[in-house]
Amino acid sequence: MKNVENETKPSVKIKRWCENYPAERPPRFLRAFMLYILTQGPRHGFKIIEALQDMGIKYEDVGDFGYIYKTLNAMEKDHLIVSYCDINDKGRGNYKKIYTLTDKGKAELKLWIVSLTNLKESLESFLHACKNIQESL
Repeated sequence: MKNVENETKPSVKIKRWCENYPAERPPRFLRAFMLYILTQGPRHGFKIIEALQDMGIKYEDVGDFGYIYKTLNAMEKDHLIVSYCDINDKGRGNYKKIYTLTDKGKAELKLWIVSLTNLKESLESFLHACKNIQESL
């Protein structure tokens, strides 16, 4: 098992889309980002939150980490990750739950990679098409 304390920080940086996103809610890629983070090795919830923040995803803006833990629970229910309690690491009186990526989670991340690559190509095509009309808007 990998040492949770000696983690490398993900090199991914996400640009904020929320402030200027012209729809009622921004795209939801949290599962993909969390699966990616867990490819770096097992982590407890707050370390996942820190990694998301390092990537540029600022959930503290709404003051609610509950959504991340809810997503972790759903991912575990879907067998994308598994967890265990680290009896050597107590946080706030409770044992810390450590999350690990499963083979099903790795397969899910591969699907995300294909989907996001297709989305990127589609968006690039759209933006290229809009480049000519942007000046007249």
